[in-house]
Amino acid sequence: IQKGPVKQLVYYWFQQRGRIITNEYLAKWYLFWDSIRKNRTDGALVRLVTQTKAGEPIKEADQRLVEFASDISQKLGTYIPG
Repeated sequence: IQKGPVKQLVYYWFQQRGRIITNEYLAKWYLFWDSIRKNRTDGALVRLVTQTKAGEPIKEADQRLVEFASDISQKLGTYIPG
């Protein structure tokens, strides 16, 4: 995303009931399905954002987010309902 000269790289996904979902429509479907089957409608939107530095290649920002996502992926389960 970009606003004026400021650029950011954003990753986001949904986590619910042990699923990692990148499609918002599929996430809504599972939310509906789980509300019927399990009487649960909770989950999480995980969003990671990094600002790119002036002149920084997008690949470097991408690598930064990939490494961070890898670091936190195991810890997220503690905070997101299963």
